[in-house]
Amino acid sequence: MRKILPYSIIVLCISNFAFANIQSKHTKLNFSQRALTSDANPANTALVVKRDDNHVMTGAMFNGTASLEYGNLDELFEAYNKLSGDFEKSEPTPGTPTNPIETPDLIDWDKLFEQSPNLEDRLDILKNEVVSLASLLALIATEGYGKAELGIEAPFLLSSDFYGGTVLLGTSYTGYSKAEGILEQIQFDAEQAKSELMRIPDFDENDGVQELDLSAGLKMLYNPQNKGVKLIVTNDSLLLVKSARISKVNLSYSRAQYENDYGTLYWGIKPTYYNIGMTSLGVRIGDLEDSEAIFDDIRNGDYSYQHGFDVDFGLSFASNNYLIAGHLKNAIESDYRFPQVDRRRFKSPYVLEQLDKNEKFTLERQLTLQGALFSEDHKWSFSLEVDANAINDPMLDKFQWLNFTAGYAADSWWLPSARVGFSRNLAGSELAYLNAGLTFMKFINLDVASTLDTVEIDGQDYMRGLSVSLGIQFDY
Repeated sequence: MRKILPYSIIVLCISNFAFANIQSKHTKLNFSQRALTSDANPANTALVVKRDDNHVMTGAMFNGTASLEYGNLDELFEAYNKLSGDFEKSEPTPGTPTNPIETPDLIDWDKLFEQSPNLEDRLDILKNEVVSLASLLALIATEGYGKAELGIEAPFLLSSDFYGGTVLLGTSYTGYSKAEGILEQIQFDAEQAKSELMRIPDFDENDGVQELDLSAGLKMLYNPQNKGVKLIVTNDSLLLVKSARISKVNLSYSRAQYENDYGTLYWGIKPTYYNIGMTSLGVRIGDLEDSEAIFDDIRNGDYSYQHGFDVDFGLSFASNNYLIAGHLKNAIESDYRFPQVDRRRFKSPYVLEQLDKNEKFTLERQLTLQGALFSEDHKWSFSLEVDANAINDPMLDKFQWLNFTAGYAADSWWLPSARVGFSRNLAGSELAYLNAGLTFMKFINLDVASTLDTVEIDGQDYMRGLSVSLGIQFDY
């Protein structure tokens, strides 16, 4: 068996242009730069263009981001491969090619039973094995993941005075890839197992291998001749791998609508066209030969493409020194479906129900609230953003970001602009990130974010999440 570490997932995901909601987009760049990106509140674009600060370039921008995030489980694929030896493989489906797993040798528990001759002790040994198995399944379900992000974005300011407003064209490519376990729970009945174990003394050496039903899909094969024992799990738990590629083009329009002594009200609208490709693959844990290999299958799989449309709305009320804003994303909430996983090998109602849930995702509606303070010359900015509700990404991972950033924007070509920030996912992974960034020569942007949490991989500690963003901006 090969030794596979969680960062193997990262290599595989990146090679497949895989993306995920790993770290908040709203902590990169300074306030004015973020207002000119594809994911920004559309109302803020007109505000930044109207201010026309010396440190702001209102032409175009190209941004690239690479991010990594790990779960807390070391040697994830090795854990799956270890489980597969104890799980019963599927019965061949007519017309379906099979690739059976070699049955492991019988586990000889004779010495263990010699040390614990009583049936109660034998039952305790069995219960320990079941608890260990169930615990490994639960650990994989909660911590066994690795994600990668490699994002590209290119917004262009098309007009600063189109019917009194500002027009911004945004293009981006994002995608998602994830491996996760759908795990059928093992509800062990100790009384039934005890009743079956009590049959062992009645077997004769000539009776042949006996099958004992220990409840919860657990079967014990007992050989009276050599007292060899093998535990088999009849269970539909599976490894599910999904991937989605999302290309989008949006055209936002924003303008000032009302002005009084306290500030100016801006509004914006951003219709978006989506082209989404999706594929998925599910393999029963008992049928796994090499859990890493299914990433090759998903990479070479056929993507089913669907088209969609959605729209964002934004409002901002701003004076020279402060801003209060709201951004409603995906107001229509369009639905998309993954290709259906072959279900002929699955019988568990729970597993089938979970497969149903994983076949559909919705670009859910989300409201983001924002407040900001500015110095008189707008070089200093302090902003706070929070998502008012948690939503799922296409992998059904929840995210709800809280972000704080502080920055200084210099007019000089030789003095870098700088920013620092903090972000936390209030749902899902609940990871926190520290952020820092610089703008060199007014047009080169570099931002780095790292988690506060660490994970142990192969005996060494690494940050659970890391993100690096590099881009350029220019006027034309």
